[in-house]
Amino acid sequence: MRQRVFPRLREYCRSTYGLDFRVIDPYEATDPKNWPTQQERLQILENCWNNSLHSFFVGLVGEQYGDACLPEQVEASEFQHILQVCQRMGFKTDVLEKCYRRDENTIPPSFCILEPSGQCKQTSVQQENPTEEKNWCKVFPEVRRILHDAVNQCIQEGTMTHDKAQKYFLSALENDLRYAYEGHSSEDIARCVCYVHKITVPMKENTIPPEKEDQLHRLSQLRDHFLPSLVASHKAVVYCTTTKCNRLQCYTSEMRLDFGVGLCEQLNVDLKRLIDHTVLNKRTVTVDKFAEKDLCRIFSSLYRIERAEVEHVKSYLEGKNTLFPFILNGGPYSGKTVLLAHCARQASVWLKNLDPEIHVYFIDVNNSLRQLLKDICERVDSSNTNISNIFQLKENFKRLLTSRSPSKNPLVIIIDGLDQLPKTDGQPDLTCLPKALAPNVKLLISVSTNKPAFLAALKKYYPESALFCELRQVDTKSCNQLLTTLLQESNRKITSGQQVYVNEALKKCTVPLYMDLLYRQAVRWNSEFEITEETLDLEVHNNIVLMFDHMERKHGKALVSKALSYLTLARYGMTTAELTDVLSCDDEVLASFLPQDELVPATFRVPEMSVESLLSDLTGFLVLRNILGTQTLSWVNRHFPLVVCKQYLCSEEMCLKIHHVLSDYFSGSWANGTKKPLIITKDMQMQSSSDVPQNTYIDRQVPSQPWIFSQPFYVSTPMRTPRHPNLRKLHRLSFHLLKSGRIEELGNQMISQEYLQEMLRAMLDDELYLWLEKTSQLIFPRELQLVQVILRSSACLLKNNPADLQTVLQAKLLPFLSVFPSLEECVNPARVEGMSLKCGMSTVLPSVPSVPYSQSTLQDSMVSQIMQSAGSHCGAVVVLLDNRAAWVCNVGTCEGFKLTQSTNLKFTSVCSSGNTFLLSSCCGKLVLWDAVVKTQPLEIKIQHAENHDSTILEGVLASGENLFVWWRGQNVVNVFVDREERTQLCCTYEITCVSCSGEGNTIYCGQNEGSVTIFDWPNGQLLATFTCLKSMPLIVIILTESDEAISCVDQAGDVFAWDLEMITEPVLICENHCRIRGEVLNTDYKGENILLICKKQQIQLIDLDQTEILDQFNPPRGKTFKQAIMDQNSHFILALLCNCPFLLVWNCTSGQCVLSLDTGNCQDIKLLKCGTTYLAAITSVGVLVWDMDLIRASALAPKSGKRVTIIVAVGSHGGSCYSADGSKHVWKWAVSSGKVEGRFLHQGSVKSMCISGDGNYLVSVADGDIYVWETCNGENTYRISGSQAYKVLITPKGNFGVAMSEKGSARVWKLQSGHSICSIHLHLRNANISPEGTFLLGVNNGNLLAASLWSGNVNKCFSCSDQSDVVAFHSVLDHPDFVIVALASGALYSWKLTEDTTCHQIQLPDSLLCQPEIFGFSSDGGYAILSISECTINIVNFSNSKLCSLRTEGHVLQTTVGVSGQYVVYACYSSLVCRNLSCDLHEKPMLVAVRLTDGETIGRFYLCKMPSVLALSKDLIVYVGFEDGSVGVYAVNDTRVGNSSWKGDTQSPTLLHPLDEQLIWSPLLKPNLTWIELPLELI
Repeated sequence: MRQRVFPRLREYCRSTYGLDFRVIDPYEATDPKNWPTQQERLQILENCWNNSLHSFFVGLVGEQYGDACLPEQVEASEFQHILQVCQRMGFKTDVLEKCYRRDENTIPPSFCILEPSGQCKQTSVQQENPTEEKNWCKVFPEVRRILHDAVNQCIQEGTMTHDKAQKYFLSALENDLRYAYEGHSSEDIARCVCYVHKITVPMKENTIPPEKEDQLHRLSQLRDHFLPSLVASHKAVVYCTTTKCNRLQCYTSEMRLDFGVGLCEQLNVDLKRLIDHTVLNKRTVTVDKFAEKDLCRIFSSLYRIERAEVEHVKSYLEGKNTLFPFILNGGPYSGKTVLLAHCARQASVWLKNLDPEIHVYFIDVNNSLRQLLKDICERVDSSNTNISNIFQLKENFKRLLTSRSPSKNPLVIIIDGLDQLPKTDGQPDLTCLPKALAPNVKLLISVSTNKPAFLAALKKYYPESALFCELRQVDTKSCNQLLTTLLQESNRKITSGQQVYVNEALKKCTVPLYMDLLYRQAVRWNSEFEITEETLDLEVHNNIVLMFDHMERKHGKALVSKALSYLTLARYGMTTAELTDVLSCDDEVLASFLPQDELVPATFRVPEMSVESLLSDLTGFLVLRNILGTQTLSWVNRHFPLVVCKQYLCSEEMCLKIHHVLSDYFSGSWANGTKKPLIITKDMQMQSSSDVPQNTYIDRQVPSQPWIFSQPFYVSTPMRTPRHPNLRKLHRLSFHLLKSGRIEELGNQMISQEYLQEMLRAMLDDELYLWLEKTSQLIFPRELQLVQVILRSSACLLKNNPADLQTVLQAKLLPFLSVFPSLEECVNPARVEGMSLKCGMSTVLPSVPSVPYSQSTLQDSMVSQIMQSAGSHCGAVVVLLDNRAAWVCNVGTCEGFKLTQSTNLKFTSVCSSGNTFLLSSCCGKLVLWDAVVKTQPLEIKIQHAENHDSTILEGVLASGENLFVWWRGQNVVNVFVDREERTQLCCTYEITCVSCSGEGNTIYCGQNEGSVTIFDWPNGQLLATFTCLKSMPLIVIILTESDEAISCVDQAGDVFAWDLEMITEPVLICENHCRIRGEVLNTDYKGENILLICKKQQIQLIDLDQTEILDQFNPPRGKTFKQAIMDQNSHFILALLCNCPFLLVWNCTSGQCVLSLDTGNCQDIKLLKCGTTYLAAITSVGVLVWDMDLIRASALAPKSGKRVTIIVAVGSHGGSCYSADGSKHVWKWAVSSGKVEGRFLHQGSVKSMCISGDGNYLVSVADGDIYVWETCNGENTYRISGSQAYKVLITPKGNFGVAMSEKGSARVWKLQSGHSICSIHLHLRNANISPEGTFLLGVNNGNLLAASLWSGNVNKCFSCSDQSDVVAFHSVLDHPDFVIVALASGALYSWKLTEDTTCHQIQLPDSLLCQPEIFGFSSDGGYAILSISECTINIVNFSNSKLCSLRTEGHVLQTTVGVSGQYVVYACYSSLVCRNLSCDLHEKPMLVAVRLTDGETIGRFYLCKMPSVLALSKDLIVYVGFEDGSVGVYAVNDTRVGNSSWKGDTQSPTLLHPLDEQLIWSPLLKPNLTWIELPLELI
């Protein structure tokens, strides 16, 4: 069973329901001396009965009854009587007196059985003495015999009742069975399963020893009377099997094996049935996520000494004019938590007439301020569920506590350990607390006196409050009374001599935790135990260490140390099953349990009994809490983890090992039979004396850890419960991967789509964002920041439907895989892992969306606006508000944080250089902050601070450890080395800019009058001074890499180049004077010696090598530039225009605007370049940050820039497609490779185009000329003039073309030669070629005509009894003889061309009349789209002649609807109301595919831009043209009916290099064919 049944059931429960399955076998140890005592066994059985969902007992009854259990404790009077009876019967009593010893500390005084060490069993400590233990085991049979005979004699004499004597006769088997079944209800008995196996062997008379007759009799009573009676009375589940044996062979090993296999299968079936029945019929229970109510109950149960402070709390809660919170403070171990928990339970009694709303929160290491505020806000006001911004949470929390309606019930919020929140060691942040409370709101807070700064801050925050209460110590008398009570509850006491030392100890220490620890010691003392002054330690932590030492001697050091370590370091505690699994994965622990003198087994795990025994010794200090829906072991007091860390986790290496094992466990590394190597080290203590190989692989029988639990297929659908995520793994795996240093695995998990989806499914989006942000600081920084930005911008959508994550990622992330290829698995895990496609819509060729950006908001920006800003290379931006506060915004985060919490520092200016920020304060101080190290801001010592009290920083330059600072309006540069001022450099005029040489020793100071002063600052030498000609203020100085030349730019945009070969005598080389008037707005410089100069009327690119203009750009008409910068490679210019809410991107080579970036409609914007990676836009209230590579990728994405009007697909499964946008070009897209193969250039705007069926020819019309192209090489074969064509058609086989003219005749010609065949003189509207290529169908004066393509004559005319005009028609591709005709009267007819017959199909109501521009037909003729009205598509099903209205998911775009086979695809706007300001998915349409047979939505895809046209192929490939001239291709996969339209790889669009000439196929310069329209009379 251990090998075949229990592991399977454990895995079944875990992977299916997320439940723990445990089997505690008291008799698992092969040596009976290691079996638990009767009291321990029955306690375990009681725990199983209380904690198990259903089955809690499995009994196996065979042919062995077992020896009688020796009573562990016998009352003194009863034992003395037995001794007297033994003496009368002539028995030696020394054996009994050797095994039992009198203990006066029991109540009543009793004789207790001893261990080989000579100690009472309750207080014994196991000592390894094999010889003594062996001798001791020989005594037990003799003791049983004496007690058996003596007790029988007592029964016969009438001095002992039969019931009282049973404890001397019953075996462990009968004790367990009777305890499990007797006294329980039928419901509890149904939770037990018993298997009885009888073996019949013919035996001779008198072959049974007399001493076994009593055991056989008792066994017979159990099997034949006790268990059958339970079946009859309570319908107990009992299986009975009989095996008959012959006298010679008896019970063979083959019989044993057959029975064992059958028993295993039966047990597996029975338990699985009971598990399924229990889980599926279990009532839904509201889960208290972090078990605050459960924890409150646990803590309140520890309130055992009355405290006077309870009355103060009661008075506060009952008071009416309490404007401030009640602050309870006390030292460590003082009992603050227990007191508040008790008050929380009593508050409902104290305020029972008011029905208060009570919320209690206990802060621990896993909490955060955001989580605390969010939880409180959601519980008090359910409308706050969508708020996660810390600033909004603070404001909402204060609003809830200050403006609660008087008509509502009283609100009581208790926060224990507010000072334990992270980041409260420094200056406390109390801005979340309200200054005053509403009359019906009570707020109780506890803080520790160990953090005096926090308590002082609270007193300063509430200066008028008198509600600060200090928790005093408990008096000695109460402690003594509590100790006595606890001992009496355990039927124990202590002697008067022991009491003396206890009294002395309690005079010195009366904290409640010390009382509990003292009780744990006293309960083990027997009356002979001597206590000295050294026995009782007065320090709480030392007593905890003594307790752990005792456990080590009892259970083994390896088991105790590792179990305590795992319990302490595991996030959110551990379940008992998890603890056993993890201990089994620990090599040191498992090695201590290997069997002696045996081979190492292939499967082995730590016995559950050993873990259960260990945990029983921690009862009271380790409790079960319902965390994340599971019963989890957690420490009651935070001092136990402190001692564990000090005792066992003192080294970082040990902590890493613990976290490593936990990471392996929660990742499922050793699940599903995967064997883990057992690595033996020298310091391991092993029981086994055999030689164990150094690397032995053992299956630890660990269950799997799926991300999501799902029920098996055989569970019927009505009974199935929803799939639910593995919350334990979601909350803990990331934490332990981080703590174990497995950063790469953590990063891979963060980009796993499965992980992201399950976090969203579990509504852990806030925690997901925190983990993405935290991991991005360690690995994949830009990748994870992008993922986080995308998830945040789609939060409202994913909150309603997490299953849409894949489509969101494909829409927003897939186009940027060329930038971040490591995100491949995040976008399409099926492709990476070889999985099958899911049902829905997927991307074949994505269209690049708008560039994602992160937006950081500031708390103070609600009342103050941003005044100044500076950026760094790592993406951090520091902004100053007009209230003089400094805030930091990091890329990828949505919230900024204050640079310093100090209210004394008011900043006036900020500058940056590299990753270093320098801020000046109103009092003249300089504060330095490194954005990479992220330490606390450091003050710089200034020797001449009086000169800068009222000045503002002009700039800072960092070079190694050197810092050069200059000030606005001053002629001094301060030089700092290691944050200390080294010297000052004085110039003649006001300094405007500074540059330095590569080694940082030479300083170049640009000044207000066009002068430049050069210093050798380490030597204090002024090397040279020179002046540019116009004497204008210099704004930038640029040095060459070799420091041999310098370029100076003045405020007018003039550039001067100087030769520095002789640095003491600079020589002007050349100069360039700007002809555009006005001051320079900004400059930007790249290392390739290209300088950008931006003025209002022009942007210039200057080549500094030649000091000449490379290029210049003018703003659009009526606009002026505001600011401009270049990208890293100088391929693009990013510019802001005045009164324009967009950031525009120009291609430097073509001068074309290729991209616009949304800035959230903010007008007052400043651009900051953060190194080469990020671009920041500073608005008045926040910071927007883009990744420059994403901007570059979006700018390089292929698109025409104009609205796509025509899109045509060629080939099956998305071979290629063509698009036209009304310009001179037709674009050819290679779908499979994601490339733009080229563009077909025309001499005029393209009005129409068509592709031959084989895809070899493209025919287009531009300004009346017809162009015939060979698509394989782009050759313009023919250019035909004189056609007056506005539309061209090609026959299905591609042999002939038809040119439609609005004024003249339609002409039919040979496609390969261009020669005319015939003309069709009647003008046919909405003309189409029949599927067989025989007729041209069209409407003329309301009649549907069929003109021959060979003669041009009208051969057929649609006619019917209905005289209405034809408004629309459509050929059926799969049935080429048929045409479906729609009349103005609403009648639908089928017209068979070959026989010229008609059939009336259906009559449409007036509300569903056909819209000609919408009328579409599936190729098989099964469905037709009639009309569209906002959110409804009207469809006719020709297979049953029924009309149906398809309710869409929003307003439908009429030009983007297609039907093919049994599917319809349409684009519509979402009807959901979006609350996320940064979400653009709800503003743009989405693509929806619906199966028409049942109306089920197959899938949807969120389009990130506006579609203009849609084409749906027969193989369900969707081609979409967009307003910006790009094309997207998507596939419909309906796996339920076996339709998968795309089986290739998804391609990210191939980016166009800005310097590369795109392939353009030119047309013939002049037409090579001319058609002449002959007069009609000449034909």
